[in-house]
Amino acid sequence: MTAPSAAQTSAPASTYAMLQLGSWQLGVDAALVQQARPYEVPGALAQATPELAGSLTLEQQRLPALDLAHWLPGLPHSSTDAGTAGGYHLILQHQGIRLALRVDQLGGMRELPAALLAAAQPHSSTPLLRSVTLDDGATLHLLDGASLASQARSAIQAAQLGQDHQHQPASEEARLLPPMGVFELAGQRYALPAELIHEVTPCPPMSTAFLWGGPLRGVVDWRGQHVYLLAPTQLGASQNETAMLAVVGDQHGYLGLPIDAATTLRRFRPDQLSGAEDGALYTGLIVDDQASPIRLLDSTALLQLIPRTAKTTQQQCADSVLQRSRDAYLVCNTGIRLAVPIQLVEQVCVLPADFSLAADQGENGSGSITWRGLALPLHALGQAPTRMLVIRHEEKVLGLLVDAVETLLPALTASLPRAIRVAGKPFRVISTRDASYTLFEPEQLDFFSTH
Repeated sequence: MTAPSAAQTSAPASTYAMLQLGSWQLGVDAALVQQARPYEVPGALAQATPELAGSLTLEQQRLPALDLAHWLPGLPHSSTDAGTAGGYHLILQHQGIRLALRVDQLGGMRELPAALLAAAQPHSSTPLLRSVTLDDGATLHLLDGASLASQARSAIQAAQLGQDHQHQPASEEARLLPPMGVFELAGQRYALPAELIHEVTPCPPMSTAFLWGGPLRGVVDWRGQHVYLLAPTQLGASQNETAMLAVVGDQHGYLGLPIDAATTLRRFRPDQLSGAEDGALYTGLIVDDQASPIRLLDSTALLQLIPRTAKTTQQQCADSVLQRSRDAYLVCNTGIRLAVPIQLVEQVCVLPADFSLAADQGENGSGSITWRGLALPLHALGQAPTRMLVIRHEEKVLGLLVDAVETLLPALTASLPRAIRVAGKPFRVISTRDASYTLFEPEQLDFFSTH
């Protein structure tokens, strides 16, 4: 294998759309992607080649629907599973040729370095693919746009489809906005730059629930990462539960958008954008060929909702500009207002209405409660607890009983912790513009329980 040249390694990264079909992890150059549509059974063709599943009619043009099972082993052919096939049709255009590919899942956008692309190896049995190994050791198979267009051209000629009507001239194509992911929630349509969307997935159960209201509902675990769930009411929806989740984010963290369905991946013209829509999370409307407009979400406002957690690098410890904590905190009422670092909280539970501390639990409220089949040690900090915070610290788990959970302080909204002394013992506090809070640290449990 020849090492990439200096010119290759200094070239800019390319953005690829991440796809899944069966067990195959696929990528295709995002510049080729026009849109993604919910799967529909292709129309039958009298003169079809083996790699052609049928045709789709889109914008008064018939497109060949290529069947990747013809090239990729281990996949059922679309023609044998037409009644149950789901997923999406990805609409691609390369050098004037448009085609459709069925995929099971859309995984967002990912930048691939030029050096990685230069090291891609041809697949041993499939001319459509080149393979690369990602940082996590997974293999990604890159679809070759030129090869797909060549196969589509042959299918068009054999089936006598014809593509006289071109979707966009090359000059107009270059002026289109970057790809947008479009999804539905409670009958409304929303759009977000596709480069921020990491995956659309069935919504996993919450590992931590926030019960005091506000823009975030809780936390779910996704691929080893914490994803903070946006409350549907922030997007104007009244329901609390949705079937799907769009995971969005950047290097700082991840936010889960509740959705009913991911409907398309599209590129819009600048003239399809109109003025700002009312609402803190919207920046405008997209008017397309359908009746209801699409609300364009404000990427910056969404990402600012993600609670940042501390990163203990020397640079950040010495940061004298922001003078703000990079941790997020839950503020609890325990007789005093206590700020609990969010990274210590595994779950927030509502205590039963008839819950009471047993008389033999002692002054410090020691005792236990059954949680996930385990006897969880309890520490009562409030006089009339209604909530239990499940705290995990240094492989130890305990239940912290508090009177109420009042709010979530996002990162950078409170000062860096500063030291004080209470009853002769050292403590740390954080402050906002309006209030100060005692910082909860597990080592101080005995003191908190008696003051």
